[in-house]
Amino acid sequence: MTVQFKPFELPIFPVPTFVPELPDHVFSSRASRLEKARIDAGFDAILMYADREHAANFEWRTGFSPRFEEALWLEIAGQKRTVLVGNENLDFARQRLRVEANVVLYQNFSLADQPRDSNIDLEACLRAAGLEPGMRVGLIGWKPMRMLDAPHWIVQAIHSVTNLEPENATHLLMDAGHGLRVVLEPEMIQFLEYAARLTSNSVRDWVNALEPGLSERDAAKHFNSFGLELGCHPMSNFSSRIESGVGSPRNRKAERGGYAQGAFCTVGSLTCRAGRLVSSTDADQDDYLEITQNYLEVVRSWYASLHVGAIGGEFFAATNAAKNSSWDLALNPGHLIHLDEWVSSPFYAGSSIALRSGIAIQQDLIPVPRQGGASLNMEDGLVLADADLRGHLERLDPALMQRCQTRRDWMMQLGYELHEDVLPLSDMAGVFFPFLLEPSLVAHFS
Repeated sequence: MTVQFKPFELPIFPVPTFVPELPDHVFSSRASRLEKARIDAGFDAILMYADREHAANFEWRTGFSPRFEEALWLEIAGQKRTVLVGNENLDFARQRLRVEANVVLYQNFSLADQPRDSNIDLEACLRAAGLEPGMRVGLIGWKPMRMLDAPHWIVQAIHSVTNLEPENATHLLMDAGHGLRVVLEPEMIQFLEYAARLTSNSVRDWVNALEPGLSERDAAKHFNSFGLELGCHPMSNFSSRIESGVGSPRNRKAERGGYAQGAFCTVGSLTCRAGRLVSSTDADQDDYLEITQNYLEVVRSWYASLHVGAIGGEFFAATNAAKNSSWDLALNPGHLIHLDEWVSSPFYAGSSIALRSGIAIQQDLIPVPRQGGASLNMEDGLVLADADLRGHLERLDPALMQRCQTRRDWMMQLGYELHEDVLPLSDMAGVFFPFLLEPSLVAHFS
């Protein structure tokens, strides 16, 4: 396999003008599935914590994510559901909740020095919602692990009421193999594709604007979410050696021969590109191009292996076997994406997790050179869809499926091999610009 850098005219779709919204039946289905999972796990109650940084599970279940404050969702056997919110979310929760629930003001969730005149203690809130001594509570935070990841004072209040320590139940939603939130409804796929179009169009505009002397902040003005919530901070980094790609844009300027990295993330999508600020005719690129060629070969192999039923651990082993010794992977070779940028990952050593139809995957293989300062990366999102799901999507949104097919067509034109299960969501899927000052040239495989 060889990689060549040749001209390519990337098809451009119009910027989407309508935000897809989830119908009521999606939330009804989620409620039923979580209730079954609660019963199967032996919990008497499910409590779910959220703050601004960790709201994806909460929004998946309720349609509401708190702003500025924390919130607590209580789902107790035989009781009406309750959500506890602070001052600023009291009306917002009533407006955004997609499920029936008692909305209760708990002012300790409010910001410092705001009114506490109507405050009641958390234990009283929990008892009023129906929590009782002896109840086994599953507490959902944001990390599926043994330890609890909600604030201690909430854990302490649950223990005070039930006389039992709550258990981390986040795996019910986020586990890469069986989590309820891992498999997307067709309508949720619509939303993720909308988000991916925004982020990929933004990063494409960022790439096309690059030139020596441009500042990070001026480059970042091309990131446009049209008001859609961000999944993480915008990233625009220029340097002769980018030590980390998670920095926010400041005043550094693009320099010929240096490197650039840009990433834009809304809820539901992240698109990233990184490479060298050079043209194809610039000298002294041997080390950079050597790593680039092998990195792209690995990415192509990764795409070719994707299909429903593929095993995560086999992906991990094959990825490591395909790369040469000049670089290492910074993180897992890919992960799952949803409203949050990283849900979990089936791609790790020894993983026996089989990829399922309906999962959204971030193609996220971050190369770290063992020597030198080369910075390169390409990240896009996709969905795995078997024939049944593809048929459902075709009936739901034929235009979406046509866009996915167009993306597949150009990827195969570039030399990728794709199983029919792979639906690319990004409007730059598989397109890598090795020379960021000459974006008309992209990587082709032959």
